[in-house]
Amino acid sequence: MAEKTSKNSGTTVLPRTLANKAKSEGPASATERGQEIPKNSPLFLNQTVRGLRDIGKITEAVRLLAQGDGTVSTAVFNYVQVAMSGWTLKAYESSTHQFSPDGTRVARTIMAQMDTLQDYTLGYADKPTMASTVEAGLREVVLTGGLAVELVLNKQRLPDRLQIPPMETLKWKSRGDGGKFPAQQGANGDIELNLPTFWVATSHQDTNRVYSSSMMEAALNTAFYYAEFVEDMRRAQRRGGHSRLIITLDGEKVQAAAPNEIRAEPAKLKQWMENIRTDVESVVRKLEPEDALVSYDSVSADLLSTENVKADYPDLVTAISGMLATSLKSHPSILGLRLGGSQSLSNTESLVFLKAAAAIQRPVQDVLSRALTLAARLYGSDVYVKMEFNPINLRPEDELEAFKTMRQARVLELLSYGFITDEEAAEALGTGERSPTAPPLSGTMFINGSSKGRAEEASPNDDPMGRALQSDQPQNAGGKSNGE
Repeated sequence: MAEKTSKNSGTTVLPRTLANKAKSEGPASATERGQEIPKNSPLFLNQTVRGLRDIGKITEAVRLLAQGDGTVSTAVFNYVQVAMSGWTLKAYESSTHQFSPDGTRVARTIMAQMDTLQDYTLGYADKPTMASTVEAGLREVVLTGGLAVELVLNKQRLPDRLQIPPMETLKWKSRGDGGKFPAQQGANGDIELNLPTFWVATSHQDTNRVYSSSMMEAALNTAFYYAEFVEDMRRAQRRGGHSRLIITLDGEKVQAAAPNEIRAEPAKLKQWMENIRTDVESVVRKLEPEDALVSYDSVSADLLSTENVKADYPDLVTAISGMLATSLKSHPSILGLRLGGSQSLSNTESLVFLKAAAAIQRPVQDVLSRALTLAARLYGSDVYVKMEFNPINLRPEDELEAFKTMRQARVLELLSYGFITDEEAAEALGTGERSPTAPPLSGTMFINGSSKGRAEEASPNDDPMGRALQSDQPQNAGGKSNGE
């Protein structure tokens, strides 16, 4: 447990055993020093659908599908990329819950230390950047339904880096009082992670289950069914969907061409005819489309065509594709499985997809907020840190100017009435810290009804995508400015 050295110092001290080494294990932990770490084997390329079904491990099957199956991989990739909407860090005083500029600077300094190298005498720095950590965390939430993060400390017991162990390697153990703590299945046995520097968060956790489940788990059966159906279509198409060249040998003429000593012995005659057939087959197999086929009258050629008896395949593929897209918590238009419908339907699907993508952000926010809070307190700052993702928006940056203008007007109005401080306004506007010589503005009523200018004239429906995505909402809130 973390403890304070004194009531007023605000300095958080952790046990010495937590310093200079990660307690959880990652992909490279099972390899001895100096040994080569084996590459991930491309198992999926050699796996059949039945082989994937027989794995019996849900998370492993989901990871393999996300690696090798085009549709599942696209769904996972899209979720992560859409959820990577950027983020902000804000620190608040632990006692007053007010915005803390100093604590925010400490949190940003810690993040900068994780992104940049500090000691160049240590050789290769195996330390992921914050962007890589967030990206890996979002992907882990999609694949496993949860995220575990360990704050690794250096020799001085100060924050060094963040490590994400695979969720499927974690197990839970009971404390005996109704609580639990995590443990990891390591290379040399279980590793108890009952540590103040280790956090776990889950997404859409069932109250009657201890372990998280992947949001892609429901798609396994449909994904396997879809893959099996595509394999069946491919086999049927190769077997009966193409025209074939048929070569017919006249048996009597082939026998007549054989020497007398061969015709007199049935065994030799049989071997003779088989050799002729093999020779003809070899010649035909080597033919290119532009080559001419010339033969004696003992050989005749014909083209065997098949009628299309698979007219029901398109309807079946459409139905199964819709089922697969639904089970992946995605939509056909996002996965490239456009099944028909108007553009308005695609816009509606996009909005629903954004809501689903925002759901995978919460576990990442939770564990990183706790990790950065402890990191800030280790530096003596008595604050708690909130890491929050920016709202997800599909519009290009140039089309967001109207929204930014309205947001600026709202922030400045709150600043004018004294509802936020100057530091909070600067943070919300993304302008950086104000100059020390700038006059304080909070609560000065510097904005009145006649000085709002063109900010209120901006509309979220000015751009084409905005008109398609937004409802017919009024542009004004019905306040004092409407009567001016």
